Amino acid sequence: MQIAEYFSKKDFVPRIEVKPSEELNICVVIPSYNEPNLEKSLFALTRCKMPKRCVEVVVVVNHPEGSDQETIGLSEQSIKTVKDISLRYSNDRIQFFGVKAYDLPRKCAGVGLARQIGMDEAAYRLLQINNPNGIIACFDADAICMENYLVELENLWMQYPKTTACSIKYAHPTNGADFTDEIYSGIAGYELHLRYYNQASRHIGFPFSYHTIGSSMASSAKTYIKFGGMNRHQAGEDFYFLQKIIPHGNFRELNSTCIFPSPRPSNRVPFGTGRAMLKYLENKEEGITTYNLNSFLDLIPFFKIIGDFWDMNETQIKVAIGTFPKPLNIFLNENHASTEIIRVKQNTANKQSFYKRIFLWFDAFMLLKYLNYVNENFYTRQPVRDESIRLARLIDLPVSNAYTIELLDIYRKKDAEEWSPII
Repeated sequence: MQIAEYFSKKDFVPRIEVKPSEELNICVVIPSYNEPNLEKSLFALTRCKMPKRCVEVVVVVNHPEGSDQETIGLSEQSIKTVKDISLRYSNDRIQFFGVKAYDLPRKCAGVGLARQIGMDEAAYRLLQINNPNGIIACFDADAICMENYLVELENLWMQYPKTTACSIKYAHPTNGADFTDEIYSGIAGYELHLRYYNQASRHIGFPFSYHTIGSSMASSAKTYIKFGGMNRHQAGEDFYFLQKIIPHGNFRELNSTCIFPSPRPSNRVPFGTGRAMLKYLENKEEGITTYNLNSFLDLIPFFKIIGDFWDMNETQIKVAIGTFPKPLNIFLNENHASTEIIRVKQNTANKQSFYKRIFLWFDAFMLLKYLNYVNENFYTRQPVRDESIRLARLIDLPVSNAYTIELLDIYRKKDAEEWSPII
């Protein structure tokens, strides 16, 4: 998508009147809705070591139309917080801007739209100074970061200028005085679920297995425009955004710094960390559950022979699908897999291209759809600790009967290892 076309389609009008510095290279975008800890997050950024080029922090203070006076008052207080931080800490290297995004249409108000407003603004400012490789980093108003966060972001793009986007190492706090023991216990289980999902996907050979956490991701300005910008999903916006980019290559993991997202419960989104924590607190006896490992393992024979479909006709493909485990067999047939495979084959020139394009059909969305389907109809979700131990033994991680927090530490270290997909 051309730059002018993108902003024209959006009827974009810049919200920040101050002209960007010619040295602007990183824009950190923070959506803020009813956020009591915004000041803490902004302080974390002020404590960062400054990179060689300039940084802007764009805080999108938002609330939906029809909000009550308390919410409106909190928005005004957040704008004041940004102004206070700006007066105290803005200089020629870092600037703080509060953007008012009040009275958003209720049907689409949420974190996706708030990120979109801020990221559009960031892209416009970076492209205004002809810096298409400038970095748009997503952060949250209840997150903090290591002091090398900004420097390492800049270093990544300096070392690998073709980088389209990246996932940044993250770790939820699992102890301390800010939350109850129940919340710390719950977040350890939920983060373990995320890491188990990631490592199980890698184990079976799925090539797009990366974390997609909204507070710990970044893209270049030109990539942001090329792939149509941020979506307006009220949850899962991070997953949808990055999974448009990841399959096309040059996606990286940044493990030399770390983001610390909040473990707090929330009912503001239909799914995600906050909702999972709320559900956990409502039924602690059930604990955190995850997808049955067998539902991942069933995919191995499918992924192993994907390239072989190039040499098969549709009848032969149907026969091959019939040899897969029953849950996968039924799912693929219900999703017209043989027809889709032939369609991909007809639109590719060689076997290598065919292999890559198959995973544009059976992508991260299809994988999630499959896992939900088979865990509702054939398998049952299991305690995350149990499945994580099962997987750990398969991939030679040092576990015995480890507690959840110990397992989490093991999986964090595994996730931090360099990984290159085979595709």
